[in-house]
Amino acid sequence: MNNLDLVEVSFEVSNKVGGIYQVLKSKSCKMQEYYGDGYLTVGYYDEASAREDFAPRENPYHEIFERLEREGIECYYGVWDIDSKPKTILVDASGLEKDINELKEEYWEKYGVDSIEAGNDFNDPLKWGYAVSRLIQELEKENDFVTHLHEWLSAGPVFHVDSPTVFTTHATVLGRALSNSEYDLMNMVENKSVDQGLAGDLGVKEKHTFERAAAKEADVFTTVSGITGREAEEVLGVKPDKILPNGFNIEDYPSLEELSVNHKREKENVIEFIQAYFEPYYSVDLEDDPRIFFTSGRYEYHNKGFDLLIEALGEVNERPGDDIFFFFFVPSAVKGPNMEVLENKSLYRELESFVDENLTGIRKNLLDAVTSNEDPLNAISKQLDSEELESLKSNFHSKKGERPPMKAFDLNYEGDDILEALEREGLKNRESDRVKVIFYPTYLSVGDKLLSMDYEEAVVASSAGFFPSYYEPWGYTPVETAANGALALTTDLAGFGRFLEKNTGSEDRKGIRVLDRHEADREQAVKNLALAVEDFATYNKTEITERKHNARKLAQMTSWENLGENYRDAHQMARENK
Repeated sequence: MNNLDLVEVSFEVSNKVGGIYQVLKSKSCKMQEYYGDGYLTVGYYDEASAREDFAPRENPYHEIFERLEREGIECYYGVWDIDSKPKTILVDASGLEKDINELKEEYWEKYGVDSIEAGNDFNDPLKWGYAVSRLIQELEKENDFVTHLHEWLSAGPVFHVDSPTVFTTHATVLGRALSNSEYDLMNMVENKSVDQGLAGDLGVKEKHTFERAAAKEADVFTTVSGITGREAEEVLGVKPDKILPNGFNIEDYPSLEELSVNHKREKENVIEFIQAYFEPYYSVDLEDDPRIFFTSGRYEYHNKGFDLLIEALGEVNERPGDDIFFFFFVPSAVKGPNMEVLENKSLYRELESFVDENLTGIRKNLLDAVTSNEDPLNAISKQLDSEELESLKSNFHSKKGERPPMKAFDLNYEGDDILEALEREGLKNRESDRVKVIFYPTYLSVGDKLLSMDYEEAVVASSAGFFPSYYEPWGYTPVETAANGALALTTDLAGFGRFLEKNTGSEDRKGIRVLDRHEADREQAVKNLALAVEDFATYNKTEITERKHNARKLAQMTSWENLGENYRDAHQMARENK
C-alpha cells in the first residue's frame, strides 16, 4: 500500500455538480506534482456520474473496504477519469448502519449543530461525511497525511479524524442564502450586523451551524477569496487562516491563433442555429460579424446578476444599433426541446440538404454557361427552379408575422424569473427589438438536437460573456471565457473581480471588465452594465482582437503555477497546528 500525503475530499470528485468540480479537476495536476502517488481524492458515489467520470482499478485497499462494508459503507477504488487520472475512492453511505439520530445528538451536544428537524438534503451529506470519516480513520492506521475538505457537505471528517485537517468553504451557506433572498450581505458584513437567527428563517439552520462548527474545529480554515474571507469571519465567526484563490490551467486551452480558427468555425454553427431560430418569422442580419453574447451559471437569479443583466439589456434594446444575439445558458428543469424550435431546426436542415444536393449541378451549369457565354444567373435559376424548393421555402417561412419563442426548451414549471423579467423589460424577440434573446435552460451538449455544441464550443463561438454577479466567492466563468478567446465581464463583488482590481490597474484590464456593484447603487450599476454591453457590441475587429489578447493574459494570472503553492502552504500549516 502506497504512503499517502494528502487526501482531498469533496462531493464533486468524479461527480459534476458545480464549480468545485472544475477547481479540483484543474488543480489535480499541481497536487500530483507536489505529492506524487501520495495524492488521493475521495468523492460521493453517484452511479450515473461514476459511469461517466470514474474508471475502476485494481484495489490496494480491499481489506479496509471489507471492514467498512460490514458497517454498511460501500467503497469503490479507481481513478477520476480526467487527464491527470488522480487516484480516487468513491464512498456510498446509503446503507450506513449507524443511526443518523445518534450522529445528530452527538453534533448537538459537542458542537451545537441544530439539526433535529433537518431533511434528507442535510441527512444524506451527514451520513456520507461520517462514512468518509470511517474510511479516513482506517487509512490513518498506516499513513500520515493531511485531509483537505471542501464545503459543508464534506466537513464531517473534521469532527472524527486524527489527521491534520484543512477545511475550505467556497461560499458560506448563510451568506449565499442571504444574498439570494436579496438581503444586503455586503452591508451586513461591513457593519458586523449578520443576524445568525436568519439561518432558521431562510431554512438553512442545520447546514449553517454545521459549517460554523467545522470552521472552528478544523486545524486550518480557508476560503477562496478575500471578499469571502470577510464574509466568513462575520457569518461563521472564524477568520480564515489562509486564502486559497481558485487557479486555472490555461495551458490546457488552445493558443489564440488556434482559437481564432475555432471561433470562425463555431460561430458559423451558431449563426446557422440563429437562422433556424429567427428567420422563419423575420429576416435577421447575420452577414457582417454579428455580435453573439452570453451569460451562464447556476440558476440563482439575484446572486448571478441575471436580474441586473436583463434590466441592462432592456436599456440597450431601446438604443439604435446592430442586432445583438444574447444567450442565457442557465440550466433549469426542462421537459425537453421546444417543439417549435425543433421544427424550425428540422426545416432548416431540409433546406440545407437540398442546397448541398444541388451544388454539384449548380457548378456544372455555371461552368457550361460561362464557357458558352450565356447568362450564369439563368443557369443557377434553372437548377434551383423546382417545386420541392418552393415547398421547402414556403414551409420554412410559414411563421412570418409571428414572434420567435423566448426559450429553446420547454420548462416543467410555471412562473420563470428570467422569462418574466425579459417580458417586463420589453425583450420579446420582436423584429424591431435590437436585443434578441435565446433562453437555453439546459446543460449544453452535442447531442441536444438544437444548438448541438458543448459549453466550451459555445463560448469560443461568442464575442463576449457577461457575469454581473452580486454574490460570487470566486467566479470561474469569466476566466474560462477569457481563456477561450472571448471578452468577459465580472464584478467587484466576485472574488475574481477583486483579485483583478488588487493585482492590476484599470488600464491593464482591457478584455475583462470589472463592473462596480459594491459602491454603485442599482440604477447606476444597470447603466454601467448597459454601457459595457454597448461597448462590447461596437468594438471593431482590431479592438476585439487586442482585448482578447489582453483578456488571455489576465486569465494567465490565475494559473496554478502562480496560485498552487497556497495549497501546499495550507497543508503544511495544518501539520504545524495539529
